[in-house]
Amino acid sequence: MTDPTRGVPRNECGCPEFFDDMHQLLDEQLSADECARLRSHAEGCPKCMQLLEAEAEFRSLLRKCCCESAPTELRQRISYRIRVEYKEN
Repeated sequence: MTDPTRGVPRNECGCPEFFDDMHQLLDEQLSADECARLRSHAEGCPKCMQLLEAEAEFRSLLRKCCCESAPTELRQRISYRIRVEYKEN
C-alpha cells in the first residue's frame, strides 16, 4: 500500500508497525517507553528514519505556511452567508 501524501510504499522497509505508530509518535500520543522503542528502531533503520524526518519536516512546513488568517472581508462574507443559510433552514 502507498501513503498517498508521500508516494512511499508503507512497508517498503518491512516495518509497517513503525509507519502506523509514527504519526502517534510525532503527535506525542505514546508513552515514553513506546517513543523510546520507536526512536531506537528508527535509529537502526534508515528507511524508517527517512520517513520520520520527512513527516516531521512536512508538519513543520505546514505549521509555517498555515498561520495566516483569512482577510477580514472574506471572514465577514462567510459569516453573513452562514447566518443567512441558518435562517432559511
